[in-house]
Amino acid sequence: MTALISTKSPTTTFSVLHLDGTTDYMVSQRNALLAWTGHTLSVSPRISRGLSLAHWGSTHLTGRGLAALSSPGQVYQVTLAEGEEFVAHPSHVVAYSVSRNPPLPMRLKSNILRLQVPSITGLLPETAFLKAMRDTSTYKNLSRWMFALRTSLRRTIWGDRLFLQFRGPTTLLMSSRGVRVADSLTNKEVNEIADAPAGVVPEAVELTTKPKLEATPAYTEQPPSAIHVANVTRDGKVNFEDAKNLKEFVR
Repeated sequence: MTALISTKSPTTTFSVLHLDGTTDYMVSQRNALLAWTGHTLSVSPRISRGLSLAHWGSTHLTGRGLAALSSPGQVYQVTLAEGEEFVAHPSHVVAYSVSRNPPLPMRLKSNILRLQVPSITGLLPETAFLKAMRDTSTYKNLSRWMFALRTSLRRTIWGDRLFLQFRGPTTLLMSSRGVRVADSLTNKEVNEIADAPAGVVPEAVELTTKPKLEATPAYTEQPPSAIHVANVTRDGKVNFEDAKNLKEFVR
């Protein structure tokens, strides 16, 4: 049997993980595991509750066999000896060997000032005037600007401070590019999804899969066209006659 395996992104790298039965591996990225083979190879899902929600899912590999992995960018193997430590971002960790020292979540220290953008709608009471103002273009533009400001502040000031701390002896498979939403969606598409009201997306999907049939106009019978015949006599008089069809005119 021959199988051809591919990914949607052209910037991914394939790697084959060989398990000899002495060392188990944990695939941290949810979409990294593509295929595996081996009669004694066991694959089981795991949940890492110590990490953020985006990095909860992981897969535990144990036994003997081969596993095909894919990750964005180039894959590098990092081997830690006894007593060595290594800190990496979860989005760049493809897989790691299971040892007596599991990876620990670690957060970088941030500034002591808590800079936040307050929600104005939560401070004001719900009135008919505010409901009408939400439908105006001024309110929508202001809310869009505040949302962009909050997003930029989170990226520049706070950032994603969650990392993983590994201790040797262990082996890591690292990718040069992290898995991000920006790799599949642009900023414009994200804003369109966020601004879309509830119930619009299913209707749009149904309209795309099953487009509405164009209504054909009802056939209306056209009135028969008449032929006007003019006869000129010798004395200069003109007589007009109506012929219903061409046969009467020829006759």
